[in-house]
Amino acid sequence: MNRICSKDTDTFLFVFSDERIADVIDLDYQTLFELDCDGNPVALTIEHARERDVWPEVEIERLPA
Repeated sequence: MNRICSKDTDTFLFVFSDERIADVIDLDYQTLFELDCDGNPVALTIEHARERDVWPEVEIERLPA
């Protein structure tokens, strides 16, 4: 899993796999859950992380595949 943060856009992106995205579920208007064609998670996007108090709670690191 890769975790990517962008302070410029105040966004967290958690990437779970390299599969092609087939469906996107809006959990709310600032949170997107992306699935492959089998319904497996591909990515989770959290926008406005600072406003939602997510930013300070998450340690950003790159993990080996």
